[in-house]
Amino acid sequence: MPDLVTAACSHVREQHGVLILKNRHRLIRELHKTSPQPTLHGHQIWQSGFMIMEYLLQHPLGQGQQVLEVGCGWGLLGIFCVKHFTAEVTSLDADELVFPYLNAHAQVNNVTLRTLHQRFTDITDDELLTSDVLLGSDICYWDTMVNELQVLITRALAAGVRKIIIADPGRETFSRLASYCKTHFAAELLPWELEGRRRNRGYLLIIDNVFLA
Repeated sequence: MPDLVTAACSHVREQHGVLILKNRHRLIRELHKTSPQPTLHGHQIWQSGFMIMEYLLQHPLGQGQQVLEVGCGWGLLGIFCVKHFTAEVTSLDADELVFPYLNAHAQVNNVTLRTLHQRFTDITDDELLTSDVLLGSDICYWDTMVNELQVLITRALAAGVRKIIIADPGRETFSRLASYCKTHFAAELLPWELEGRRRNRGYLLIIDNVFLA
């Protein structure tokens, strides 16, 4: 939708090939006025997703893979995967109120994402069996999420998901999840600093499915 971009180019920025609407863009202003606001911290763009983007630019996915993004928020990471790797993306979030914002970004980026309104605990075996990659950013911020994500990761690896990447600024809950995954799945924990954003530092939890080796 080039007209939606060029009509308000000062209210659009681009990062890693993804067009991002600023709060003053017409589409976002209309959503603020007409749609209920997301309640599960999906009211804005969080930075951890950009850490995964930078990592994937250095370690690309294969083309055409099935990507499941959990806690997708506004969908920017999924859009990135479609544009760079022609991935087929399922964008999952427990808060369905984020999807109008996701759809607006998919529209201006001229991509299609499948959306799924679910919690971690409700992800089906079929969803995992048909996924090659599982991604998540800023998704381990409550104590209950540590165990939920441990279970999800265990199920995903057993179902044949080949790679899991989770990004976080370094919350204590995420540290507990990372320790568990390093012990049980030989996961790698990488410190990460966003290019040009010295205050935005965090970690990437990388899990390659050793059961498929």
